[in-house]
Order: sequence, then C-alpha cells, then structure tokens
Amino acid sequence: MTDRLAEYALLRAKVDAKVAEIAGHQADQLACARGCHACCAPGLTVAAVEAAAIAAFLEARPEATPRDRPWGDARCAFLDRDGGCAIYPVRPLVCRTQGLPIALENGQLTACTLNFRAGLDQLPPGDRLDQKTVSTLLYVVNQRFGGGERRALTPEAVGADGETG
Repeated sequence: MTDRLAEYALLRAKVDAKVAEIAGHQADQLACARGCHACCAPGLTVAAVEAAAIAAFLEARPEATPRDRPWGDARCAFLDRDGGCAIYPVRPLVCRTQGLPIALENGQLTACTLNFRAGLDQLPPGDRLDQKTVSTLLYVVNQRFGGGERRALTPEAVGADGETG
C-alpha cells in the first residue's frame, strides 16, 4: 500500500476489529461464510480511496483480476466461480460490514435476512455498526485522499489497469 492509502488501511483495520468483536459475540447468529454470496449484488459503488486500494491490490496480484464474469450481471464482478471474493483482502467497507446489524440513520436496525433469524430486538447496543459513523469516517478519509466520485465496483471502474484517477 502506498502512503496515500495508509489512512484508509487504518480505517479498514478499525472496521475489521469491530466486525470481529460483533462476530465473536454473535457467532451463533451468523450464517456468513465463503460461498454465501447473497450480499454480492451488482451495482455497488465505492469511494475513490477504496477504488485506489483495489487497483493497487490488483496491480500487485494481476492473477486476481477477474477475466470473466461467471455470474454475469447477477452478482458482483469480483465474485469468483466458487462464490469467493477475488479482492477479499481489500474489499470495500460496504462488503466488510454486510450481514451484520447496522443501525441506520432513521433509527432502524437491519441485518442480512440469513443472519439473526431470532430477531434483532434483544441485541446489545455494542453489537451493531452505526451506518452514519462508518460512512462519515469513509467520507473524511476519502476527502483527505483527494476525493473524487464514487465508482462502480467493477474492474474497469476501479482502474484495475492501474489507472485510478
């Protein structure tokens, strides 16, 4: 990772730590595992700093760049034939937090329907992610990175050819 991506790497690490904490407390409620790709929807977008991190990863590991789209337009362009993520180490924050309990700005609590089948009403307040906080932190890091428009989560849009601007 370049120095320009260091702050984003720190944010990813903090999000990963919170995700691991929640997953540790709620392991019996989580169905998420490699091969489950219900949340790998097409049409997701990423911040410019996330696109740059993905592009840097793919530049260092060209073999990870998808050469075809085995799921067509029905799933994320980075989903491999086995239902795994080709960019898993640098997947964007939306992917890192997907499936977990997320408190939305309107006060609603949401999670993947495959998880928390017993409901979210008894969930301790510390076992949820706050969407506004995560989004705000990503916005600040992205602005300090240089800003830019959000991009589609596809090899072409994130600049998998090394072009990120």
